[in-house]
Amino acid sequence: MSKTTQSAPDPQDPNYPVLAGLVFFVLSIGTGIAYGLVALDRSKPVIYDSKIQTIRDGDLQWLYLGLVLLGRMIVFLNFVPIRYKNGLKGNIRSNPFFFETVEGEKGKKTMVLYQEEGSNGKYNRSNRSIQHMIENSGAFFATIGPVGFVFPKQTCAIVAVFCVGRIVHQKGYSQGYGNHGLGFVISLLSIAALEGLALITFLKGEEIL
Repeated sequence: MSKTTQSAPDPQDPNYPVLAGLVFFVLSIGTGIAYGLVALDRSKPVIYDSKIQTIRDGDLQWLYLGLVLLGRMIVFLNFVPIRYKNGLKGNIRSNPFFFETVEGEKGKKTMVLYQEEGSNGKYNRSNRSIQHMIENSGAFFATIGPVGFVFPKQTCAIVAVFCVGRIVHQKGYSQGYGNHGLGFVISLLSIAALEGLALITFLKGEEIL
């Protein structure tokens, strides 16, 4: 990728308590969005109540809490490597791995990175955007069905916004590192909002909310 190899400063482990706090802070924002979406659609509250009662009767609310925990774990794990990229700038941050060649006769090794220029660079970053989606969205995909049963309209809206976010992410990433920021935020909040609906389902199932 980069013509000049950048070396990171001495690696420091992430502050896990702070990182956990950030992950659940994002969830709180998503839950607020989810609550607002539910509040906007009160045309058939009896249907919602009936579905929540079905979940409560089967003690299934714990499934929804499990989905929230799974989603937060995935976000947490994806945030951890960012700490080790401190000091790296620009397109070099697109590399999910840093390779090096086998030591040659002269005792030298060369770092191997993604190409960044031209069509090859755009191709690499576009594929990196797909990898990013897969890395971050496992719980999102798993949550669509269970949450969609309770809140179908809200789930459909969130999925639509998520799709837009991923397209914006890939389009921006193809142009260069940093241009994907808007798409990242949109998709991140979409994931948090769907988990927020799952959390609301759990709280209603436990009669806390």
